[in-house]
Amino acid sequence: MFKLIKSSMLVLFSACCLTFSFINDAQAQSKPAYISDALFVYLHSGPSNQFRIVGTVNAGQSVTYLAQDADTGYVQIQVDDKTGWLPKEHVTYTPGLASQLEQLKAKYANHNEATLALEQQRDELNSQLNKAVAERQTAQEQLEQANRAYEQLKVQLENTQGSIWEKPMVLGSLILLAGLIFGLILPLLLPKNRDSERWM
Repeated sequence: MFKLIKSSMLVLFSACCLTFSFINDAQAQSKPAYISDALFVYLHSGPSNQFRIVGTVNAGQSVTYLAQDADTGYVQIQVDDKTGWLPKEHVTYTPGLASQLEQLKAKYANHNEATLALEQQRDELNSQLNKAVAERQTAQEQLEQANRAYEQLKVQLENTQGSIWEKPMVLGSLILLAGLIFGLILPLLLPKNRDSERWM
């Protein structure tokens, strides 16, 4: 009885080891693949077209390669949650044209977004540059106006200083003032001369 249990356990252990190694081999052999550019491909339940059809796979669809039957030339693939067989010539390991087209469209969209962002930055920089140029022109105009105003004030000041001496009332007032001063100083000088003559 003990030998029977021991042998049964040994058989079960061997079966588990074989199953585990088969799963590992299957996982090691599995690799990403793509359906070549045909309209669609029938997916069979076994490694030939004699087996029933379990579904279809669209061109360019991404699948997982599992195994190959050397006799029939069929390969086993997994797509989504289905597993099936199809002819080897319909499987490629590089993305098909449809997949490449999608990738190129995505790259083109990314490039377009980057181009639009650069164009927006360029427009903003151009706007800032135009604003700076307009501010500089305004400052130059204000400086020129200030210079013209300064020149006008300078000319007016020079004219005002020159016209003061040309006015008759100012000139007459100055003569009168000079006469008054002379009239006040002259009497003070003359009596001293008379006194000095008397004592002589």
